[in-house]
Amino acid sequence: MKEIEVKAYLKNESEVIEKLQTLGCVLSEPIHQVDTVYTKIPAKTVEEYLKNDHFLRIREKSDGRFIFTVKKPLSKEVLTKAEHETEVLNAKELEHALFLMGYQVANKVLKIRRTAEYKGFEICIDEVEKLGSFIEIEKISDNDVDEVRKDLNKFLISLGIPIEDEIHKGYDILAIEKQLS
Repeated sequence: MKEIEVKAYLKNESEVIEKLQTLGCVLSEPIHQVDTVYTKIPAKTVEEYLKNDHFLRIREKSDGRFIFTVKKPLSKEVLTKAEHETEVLNAKELEHALFLMGYQVANKVLKIRRTAEYKGFEICIDEVEKLGSFIEIEKISDNDVDEVRKDLNKFLISLGIPIEDEIHKGYDILAIEKQLS
């Protein structure tokens, strides 16, 4: 399965939430998440970071659960990745295993996330520490990436979010760029 997503800066959060509610979407309660990303190749720049062909993440959720994810980018231009994830019972032990295999902490992203479902899309409204507010709309699919992205972009525009506000980077990369600036 592929994770196909669009992400955009959210300049008009209350308007977008109102439009989602009009469509019948019910946003979840805010969930605090700490995403720790691990890589094999050490990186001091985005270019070095992107030399890694896959990225590991342990996500700590405010409910005490931990989700382990492996992502392999399938495109440098858009947010499309092969993705596999599972819940883990002992995140510290997993982290020690990752260190033993040569991985290191690349960065941490802290966010507050609210989610909703709409017509097979997962919608996330994120407040990311030091980065701002964002919306992500994603679909897990094996269908044609371009067709799914067209649907995602059409939905993004229907929420009043201009296509110019779309970004093609994950929060991890945005965080690295912010550190370097």
